[in-house]
Amino acid sequence: MKYDAIIIGAGPGGYAAAIRLGQKGKKVVLVEKDKIGGECLNYGCIPSKAIIELASSIDYLKRMKGVQMDLKMDMAQWQEWKWGMINRLTGGVETLCKSYSVEIVRGEAMIVDSTHVLVGDKTYEAENLVIATGSSPVKFDSFQGVLYNREMLDLKSIPETLVVIGGGYIGIELGTAMAKLGSKVTVIEMMPAILPGVDPDLVKPVERKIRELGITVFTGTKVKAVTKAEKYSVELENGNTMSADIVMLTVGRRPNISGFGLEKLGLAMDGNFIRTDKRKRTSLPNVYAIGDVSGQPMLAHKAYYDADIASDNICGIDSEVEYLAMPYVIYSDPEIAYTGAKSTGETYFPVAANGRALSMNATIGGYRIYHDDKGNVKGAGLVAPHASEMISEISLAVESGLNAMDIGLTIHPHPTLSEGVKESAEAAYGKPLHFKPAH
Repeated sequence: MKYDAIIIGAGPGGYAAAIRLGQKGKKVVLVEKDKIGGECLNYGCIPSKAIIELASSIDYLKRMKGVQMDLKMDMAQWQEWKWGMINRLTGGVETLCKSYSVEIVRGEAMIVDSTHVLVGDKTYEAENLVIATGSSPVKFDSFQGVLYNREMLDLKSIPETLVVIGGGYIGIELGTAMAKLGSKVTVIEMMPAILPGVDPDLVKPVERKIRELGITVFTGTKVKAVTKAEKYSVELENGNTMSADIVMLTVGRRPNISGFGLEKLGLAMDGNFIRTDKRKRTSLPNVYAIGDVSGQPMLAHKAYYDADIASDNICGIDSEVEYLAMPYVIYSDPEIAYTGAKSTGETYFPVAANGRALSMNATIGGYRIYHDDKGNVKGAGLVAPHASEMISEISLAVESGLNAMDIGLTIHPHPTLSEGVKESAEAAYGKPLHFKPAH
């Protein structure tokens, strides 16, 4: 049988492309060597948010006046719950794929050419090939036995001491969670500040919370080697050493471009990424690449979006990517979410002036909206509880060409954290209700 598309990889990009093509009546083969849902659903996005939610709930009770508790954590039992939750989610995705007649094939894919893929001893033929192989953590041979996000999220007990090598978003998210669960955490970052590449104004509230949690942070510091005996020993390039029960390495991810015959296609590359045009086509017109393997940003929701674009074009619908208001989220404490870009104007509304935030015992952070001289919304940076749930309003405003007054005149329910977005927008024309700007 000849298919309309073969998709290699069943992570967010791959399974989304399969569903979208299935919805349009196309015959699809989805090949996955591990689990449906890929890294994100099984070992990254979903389980990390589960442990972050757990840790935040515990931390909230610890900090709340009048609450006394004798907490006992059975991580092994929690892991059973977590995997049950993940299996329900991934099982639902698999059922959905099958409901659109997507053929799921388990095994290692090997590209034969642009229209043929070998899985085991069977060759599949299709008019189009979609590469959605994702990414993997960067690893160093001189770091013995270190854990990566996958292993960290499967721990059966909370380590007494944890060293996190890398102060990017994964290191800060999981390091913060472990500190709330009782670990003594040290973060080592080679750059001058944690969360490199993020606006320092958005990082400052997170740095403050990290200090409150007792997390030790070394910036501008490089790790020379890690050895493992009874405990881990971390040797720094400045000659100092430290020991830990667990060491997690999180210094970035690299696209998965080897082990499945990609080199046979001779595709144009951008470094280690597969080069694509605005239709997510590679240098071969019937071969598409989506998600992490096709370039930055390496985000699951970007993979979903790429899948929409690629599936449209496979079906003859002319669609192009436009990353104008790509939302970024860091599940730190408080959460950081930003989208769009800075402009000539910027407004600010503090979390401490939001009634819903105060009812949550949250006072750190703020809402920033970036706008031009006419008040047109160009982006935002939110540092607040559940900022991840609020940033889409700004992405919509940017994509729709809305003015700050459009947001300010929109009725937001009270009391909600989203009122901070409204009041930050009102500040663009000098009318925030619960905060008087200094100027």
